[in-house]
Amino acid sequence: MGNIRKIEYRGTNNSLVNGEKYTYKEFAEVAGVSYRCFVSRAHNKKYITDKELVPLNAHKIPNKWKNKPDLTESRHETYFEKVSQVWLSKSL
Repeated sequence: MGNIRKIEYRGTNNSLVNGEKYTYKEFAEVAGVSYRCFVSRAHNKKYITDKELVPLNAHKIPNKWKNKPDLTESRHETYFEKVSQVWLSKSL
């Protein structure tokens, strides 16, 4: 088995000591996320800050950024496209 990687912590979290080195598993337990989730957060970092220790529910995407289809507008521009779609959607 390989060496367990430890990364220095720089921050103000009550559960961790500033300047100490911790494993990914210890960081994941403090952040309340899975091991794999924290590994992806900490990828290529020289030290861990409070920014990486936020829980999952703090990363919600705002509603204005979500791709919701606009159902008020039709995709068909002309009358002929609309009539054609009516006939094409009928079952045989």
